[in-house]
Amino acid sequence: MAIDIRSITDNEIAAFRQVISRAFGGDAKDDEESLQRFRDQVDLDRTYSAFEGDEVVGTAATFSFDMSLPGGAMTALGGLTMVAVVPTHRRRGLLNRLVAAHFADCKARGELVAGLWASESSIYGRYGYGDACPVFQVSYDSSKVGVPAGPDETRIVGKEDAEDAMKAIYSQVLTSRPGQLARSDVWWEYRHLRDPEEWRNGGTERRYVVAYRDGEPVGYTTYRQKSKWDEGMPGGSVTVGEVIGLDSDARLSLWSLVSSVDLFPKVEAWGVPIDWEFPNQVANPRAIKRITGDGQYIRVLDVPAALTARGYQATDSLVVGVEDSHGLTGGTFRIDASPEGVEVTTSSDDPDVTLGVATLSRLYLGAPGAWAMAQAGLIHGHEGAVQRFGRLLLSEPAPWCPEVY
Repeated sequence: MAIDIRSITDNEIAAFRQVISRAFGGDAKDDEESLQRFRDQVDLDRTYSAFEGDEVVGTAATFSFDMSLPGGAMTALGGLTMVAVVPTHRRRGLLNRLVAAHFADCKARGELVAGLWASESSIYGRYGYGDACPVFQVSYDSSKVGVPAGPDETRIVGKEDAEDAMKAIYSQVLTSRPGQLARSDVWWEYRHLRDPEEWRNGGTERRYVVAYRDGEPVGYTTYRQKSKWDEGMPGGSVTVGEVIGLDSDARLSLWSLVSSVDLFPKVEAWGVPIDWEFPNQVANPRAIKRITGDGQYIRVLDVPAALTARGYQATDSLVVGVEDSHGLTGGTFRIDASPEGVEVTTSSDDPDVTLGVATLSRLYLGAPGAWAMAQAGLIHGHEGAVQRFGRLLLSEPAPWCPEVY
């Protein structure tokens, strides 16, 4: 039987969610509250479902985001999500068709870049995605690290008091670092303030912490506790959520608080920025374990427009060749960039560097690593040109996306 790709209707939401839940090892609830949360978050016109007759056999959807870029500008981002194919229909090209529908939708809406979080990191490079926002998974025993006291007052507050502070602080830092996503009120409520028991992984409900300076909120974080005792000695753990502060003092104050919870010496967090300053603030940074992982993936859909949209901290002029096997973008372009502005034009000159669109996408938000990518054969060009290219795209602070979607 032929398989069609189309958007779902309201009465097909339950079947769509069932496929996603089973793919990721869960059981979808089909009560009205759960279905309404889906309606509130998902634009049905941006769903792509594979139908064999009336049966849903594959799913994908796109969230419409605004994302910060190097230099502080914002751009529309099509966030691919809920990608699943039922086990009986694997190896039939359905993923290719679902991703193609996503790309066509993004291009039609004028989105210069697409994004996703990869459940399997080996899949999406072949579609031109690159890990643009690498993150740390961190853990440490707070009794061994030597955490200094933070300069700001911290308070554990209720959800209602935390909400206003979190929204105000996040809006102030949104454009300060590339890769961050603007959040709607619906997104705040369902993704950051809602706290169902199935999200807790055996831990407590979410605790909310706000840092204050001169009576004004300057940072926030959240954490959960999980109790443990070893031969009568406390060995509980604190799992930290996003740490957002207006400056380093605010962030230090928050890390100091979560590192000083009595009976809970073990601190762990996932999704920490790779330029995390905290190890440079403690007495014993060796005691902090850091594992680098992949974060938000980016896929450039329009090379010249995307390169024009972002800012640059260096001044240079380079000819760059970009290859895209999917035919969505690519070509040879001259980049004339400086902190004052950029011009990207089509060029007939020989490229100084050549790379695939997945590699460009990895570097687009300013992540380091161009030199290592060249050594791995992902960027071609003379040594000096590769170094200049890496410096031109580099962003400080590094890109980070605290949002999993």
